[in-house]
Amino acid sequence: MAANPRAAAVAALVRQGQDGFSNLVLDAELKRQQLEGRDKAFASAIFYTVLEHQGTLDHILCQFLPKGLAKLDAPVREILRAALAQARYMQVPVSAAVNEAVKLTRTFKKSSASGLVNAVLRKACSYDLSTASFKNEVERLMVLGSAGRDVAEFLHKNYPDEALDILTYKADGGMTSLRANPLKTSAEELCTKLLASGAKEAKRGIVPGSVLARFEGSPAENELFRQGYFHVEGQASQLAALCVEAKPGETVIDLCAAPGGKTVLLAEQMHSTGRLYSCDAAENRVGLIRTTVQRMGLTNVKVLCSDATKVNPALPQADRILADVPCSGLGILAKKPDLRYKKLEPAREAELLATQSAILDTAAQLLKAGGRLVYSTCTIDPAENQQQIAAFLVRHPEFTVVKPAVALPAVQPGCEHVWHIFAVRCKTRDALEKHLADRGIGTNKHYPTPIHLQGAYRELGLAQGALPVAEEISATELSLPMYYGMTEAQVQAVIDAVNEYEG
Repeated sequence: MAANPRAAAVAALVRQGQDGFSNLVLDAELKRQQLEGRDKAFASAIFYTVLEHQGTLDHILCQFLPKGLAKLDAPVREILRAALAQARYMQVPVSAAVNEAVKLTRTFKKSSASGLVNAVLRKACSYDLSTASFKNEVERLMVLGSAGRDVAEFLHKNYPDEALDILTYKADGGMTSLRANPLKTSAEELCTKLLASGAKEAKRGIVPGSVLARFEGSPAENELFRQGYFHVEGQASQLAALCVEAKPGETVIDLCAAPGGKTVLLAEQMHSTGRLYSCDAAENRVGLIRTTVQRMGLTNVKVLCSDATKVNPALPQADRILADVPCSGLGILAKKPDLRYKKLEPAREAELLATQSAILDTAAQLLKAGGRLVYSTCTIDPAENQQQIAAFLVRHPEFTVVKPAVALPAVQPGCEHVWHIFAVRCKTRDALEKHLADRGIGTNKHYPTPIHLQGAYRELGLAQGALPVAEEISATELSLPMYYGMTEAQVQAVIDAVNEYEG
């Protein structure tokens, strides 16, 4: 078979349909066909676009396939999906998408299906999805959000007002989230270096030290990656590691560390001092950690093959522990589209919950008195998050939940904010005000005197303590700068300063 990006994408999709891991399946096919540069990027784009939008693609195609997609040979089915994905989501002209699809039927020795492929695609490419009707909300989520039934039902049950937004959310605006290696560069310098090295776009992320970039191909192919100038780490993952607040000279354990991204950030917080133990249960995954540690030039990390469900005598008592536990992954549907179609089996959920619980108990035994344990998942399943923590606190009443020093304003589900001020809450509000002022950031206290205690309302006769909520807000509220004239750099400066505050 002659190597070409469309054929590689279709071949990988056929293998993916046999329950392979999407990234591994694609990487293997790209290597087999020896694709490089733009061809490799194009094949990858087709592959992931199909996975991300498969539910929608299948619904449209089935309007013109009386017997449905299941009756088709696997290569023909994936040729149809790939071509429609190109025309609908990748700005490929319909004529090109259709013609190349017909050619692929010959490439995959399915010439007898060429007429069907041609006819179905010409109709499918002009289909108006807004005319579609659905039996119920779950079916609507499956089609418009491209999800399997189990995931659609889970979201409909737990997040009825946000389900479709969750399924259609673009993580990091479709860019790749990175973290600069402070041993070699800053976030600002990394942006400049990335653009010079061929990245299509690079800018600072929301999280301090992070960068959002857009690459022609894989970020791992960039020379700056090979030289250890950055590692790939999502914004949320970075926040989880930052919550540990590891300090120089401390003893810190990363219990479920592979492939090592959060370990890198912990080492950064520790200024490469102290002792950082990075662990994983599988030897092959431990190898990934070692590779990451070496590439980033870290010197204070000890990598161990260790089952986090049991206490390893080789691990010392720690000042801080990160438990980024195995989970269902329902919070990263935007990054791993194949998870949209996973089966949510009760037995598997019970196994995960038991594993998470055991890891938390291990961490409790390894943590020094007064230490900090951060529990992290990449799921939005309440059973793995809020309920898991509630059960842990019952088993370990010596632990308490620590709330962030600065609480951000919240937006209720299904609503959009109309803030004319951006008001945060902080128990040490005056100290936060000084912290920001020292960095040249002006703030304001709205209602420094509770409304009911102001002179205009004296006739109401309300004494101190009569309205405790109003009084608590008055004592903790601080309004941050917010106006249309703020530059992106000024916004970032405020974010960085607030994130630096430790209360």
